[in-house]
Amino acid sequence: MTLTDPLFDEVAGPKPITIPYIPRRHLLPIHYSPKRFQFACMHRRAGKTVGLVNHIVKKALENTRTTPPPRYAYVGPSFAQAKDLVWGYLKHYTSTLPDTKFSEGELHAILPNRAQINLYGGAGAYERMRGLYFDGAVLDEFSLLNPAAWSTVVRPCLADYKGWAVVSGTSAGDDHFHELKKRAEKQDNWDVHIIPVTATDALDPDEVIEMTADMSASEYAREMLCDFAAPVEGAYYAEIINEIKLAGNVTRVPWQPESLTFTWWDLGIDDETVIWFVQRIGKALHVVDYYANTGKGLEFYSQYCRSKPYSYGAHVFPHDVKARELGTGRSRYEILMELLGDIVVCPLHSVEDGINATRAVLRQCYFNEETTGPGLSALSNYHRTEQGRPLHNWASHASDAFRTGAMCLNMTMGMLNSSNVLPFTGPLRRRIKRNRI
Repeated sequence: MTLTDPLFDEVAGPKPITIPYIPRRHLLPIHYSPKRFQFACMHRRAGKTVGLVNHIVKKALENTRTTPPPRYAYVGPSFAQAKDLVWGYLKHYTSTLPDTKFSEGELHAILPNRAQINLYGGAGAYERMRGLYFDGAVLDEFSLLNPAAWSTVVRPCLADYKGWAVVSGTSAGDDHFHELKKRAEKQDNWDVHIIPVTATDALDPDEVIEMTADMSASEYAREMLCDFAAPVEGAYYAEIINEIKLAGNVTRVPWQPESLTFTWWDLGIDDETVIWFVQRIGKALHVVDYYANTGKGLEFYSQYCRSKPYSYGAHVFPHDVKARELGTGRSRYEILMELLGDIVVCPLHSVEDGINATRAVLRQCYFNEETTGPGLSALSNYHRTEQGRPLHNWASHASDAFRTGAMCLNMTMGMLNSSNVLPFTGPLRRRIKRNRI
């Protein structure tokens, strides 16, 4: 790839620069797309990461703005991937650029025209982008990233200078990456690229044939054919959620003012804090709302709950809410009792028991599709690793919060009478207190 050096030689004029990158044919539509935003789903080993690194470099060198200096971001799923893989690519493909500066500690490169390229890798690394401007960003392996990385962090960062973005990855079932694809297909400022192995020459045909023998049909369909309909192996709740969707249980579910609302929590410090809002209506559970955020204190989440019009029955927390902080000697349970009151602590239980309880509870649920979509997507994508343990990723927090509520269902909602509007005083309060840990 040959570019014109944005720095001029006083005698000879602009100097050509050759970057040691030859784009693969199937990546050219991405490099030359006129659209501001791009969705790119590619098969494994398609050369996606190399292409996207060079896409950033090219765009950065072409930016002629001097003040403030252009800034670009690559957001990946893990620090190891950003450091060991992408950082090496970035240094290699900018090695021919004069006066390029690298910061190993901060994982950023400053190009000759002062454009800065930052790498962000890890569960919440993208949070460091808040409050900054960016001229362009790549979100790679988006299925492994928190959905909020795009909507609440990266997208606002692009507003100052109408920056561009490429959201890329490999299909991983019906998740938030798939939802973004469906939205992008309806918007004029998005290009959508679906690049299966059958559309490229990235792999030797004999190797592809061998892969069909070594991979399950579902794995091959997802990883190599970019099929979003292929199921994810080891998903705990995907089949049940598909069942309740077919039954019409994901629909418009309005809040019932005459009934109590219960909240189910998972508390995060560096990770997300998640809250489900649930009502029992007759024999069914109405999941009327969902909220998730990061980097906020208990006061913030308590105020958020109080800002809602709901009448609360109880707030259900995992057992570790009673752990005392080393600095203050107080537990989050004590703080939350002051802020919210009516706290129920879920008994310690095995993950297997919690997953079984969640499976049973899901079949009783109606989900409000307008407000619970991100949480429902997380439940669908919660799955086990090859070692048989739940994978800790963006889907874990919503799933843990729901599991906490499911395990405490009989401690809270099971005590409501048939009208479901029993005040949270007297016998109900005493019965719940007896069940607290």
